[in-house]
Amino acid sequence: MNTQQNNTLECVRPPVHEKKELCDLDYSQDPPRILSNYLVHAPKPFNAEPHLPLLVNAGLITPTDVFFKRNHGPIPDIRLEDHQVYIGVQGRSESQPAEWKALNMHDIMTRWPKATITASLQCAGNRREGLAQLKEVKGVIWKAGTISNAVWSGPRLCDILKDIAGVPQDLHNEMIRNYHVSFEADDHVKEDACYGSSIPLRKAMDPLGDVIIAYEMNGQPLTRDHGFPLRVIVPGYIGARSVKFLQKILVQPQESTSFFQRRDYKILPPWIDSSNVDTAWDTTVSLGEMNVQCVICTPMEKEIILCPKPVTVKGYAISGGGRAIYRVELSVDGGKTWEPVDKIEQTPDKISGMYWAWALWEKKVPKILTTSELVVRAYDSSGNMQPEFPIWNYRGVMNNAWFRVNNVTQMPQPNM
Repeated sequence: MNTQQNNTLECVRPPVHEKKELCDLDYSQDPPRILSNYLVHAPKPFNAEPHLPLLVNAGLITPTDVFFKRNHGPIPDIRLEDHQVYIGVQGRSESQPAEWKALNMHDIMTRWPKATITASLQCAGNRREGLAQLKEVKGVIWKAGTISNAVWSGPRLCDILKDIAGVPQDLHNEMIRNYHVSFEADDHVKEDACYGSSIPLRKAMDPLGDVIIAYEMNGQPLTRDHGFPLRVIVPGYIGARSVKFLQKILVQPQESTSFFQRRDYKILPPWIDSSNVDTAWDTTVSLGEMNVQCVICTPMEKEIILCPKPVTVKGYAISGGGRAIYRVELSVDGGKTWEPVDKIEQTPDKISGMYWAWALWEKKVPKILTTSELVVRAYDSSGNMQPEFPIWNYRGVMNNAWFRVNNVTQMPQPNM
C-alpha cells in the first residue's frame, strides 16, 4: 500500500451515537435463526448457545449456524456499499480532539493483504451457571456453550494503523507500550450509546498477535449475527474485545470509556455484590486474555446411553494468549484418580505459530456406572491449570473450575 497516498486522506468527522431508550430499541429486523440448534437464554437481545453435543460433533471448525450468539441490542441492518470505518489518533490528553480519517469497505477489502486465521471466541461469561449456583451473579446465565471456533479473514489491524494512523512499528516505542486501541460498533445497545471496547496497542501492533479486521467467516461474508460487514477479531482474548459491526477505531492513551470496558467484564473481588458494586469498577482491571478452560460436551448430565459398549467422552479445551493445551485429564470417580485423554486435536496458526484455536479431545471409557462422576481438567503450555472449585465473582466471569458430569446412566449388556 502507498503510505504517501494515505497521508493525503482528508480529515473527517465521524458520526456520534446517542443512547436510545429501551422502548426505542427495534428488534423487528433481526435475522432468522435455526432455533433448534440453540439453547436460547433471551430473545431480545438474542443470546443463545449451541447444545454441547452439536457443538463438539460439528468438528474443529464450528459452522456459522451453530456458532454461539452474543448480543447487547438489535442486529443492525448495514449496507455494505454505504459502510465506512473511521480511524483516529488522540493526543496524550483526553481534551485534545482526535484526527479522523475514513475508509470504505472497498478500501478495507482491497488495499491490504488478506490474512486468514483460525481462532476461537469465548464469552467471558461462559459457564456462569456454575457461579450462579453459589450466589447471585449479574448477567446471562450461560452454560458451557458460549465458545466456538471459526476461520476469519481480513486485513491485519497493525497494517491499517501503520498506514492510516501513523502508528510506529517498533514494539519498544513508548506509544506502543502505553496506548490502547478502542473500537465502537455501528449499533444501539441497552447499556450505552453503542457497543465499545478496547485492547492494548501492543497487542494490536504485534505481528504475532494476529488481530485482524474480518469481513469473512468460514470462507463467506460475515452474517449479520456475527458482525456484518466488519468485525474485530482479537485472538486469545475474551470475546467481548472482538467488536462486531465495526465503525470506529481510535488510538488513545487510555482504555475505552465504553460501559463494556469500564463497568463490565471484570473479575470483581469476592466481597463485592449488588449492594456495593459501584465502588469497585474503577479499581478492578479489565479482562484481556482468556484463562485455561476445559469442558465435557458428551455425555451430558442425566444422559441415558442406550449402548453397553465403551463410551467415548468428548469435549473442548482452550487457553488464552496463544498458549497450547498441553494435557487433558479425565476422572470417572470424582477426581480421586486421573488418566490422560486418548486424543487431543489442536492446530497452531500457520504463520505466527500461536494456538488461537481450541483443542478437541476424546477419551474412551470402558463403562460408566450410575455412581460415576466424570471430571475433566486441562493444563496449558505455560503450566496454567484449572482450580478444583469455582471462584465466585459478582459479574460471573472466567469460571474455569474442573468440569463435572453426574447421573449418566449406561444400559447394561442385555441377556443373550
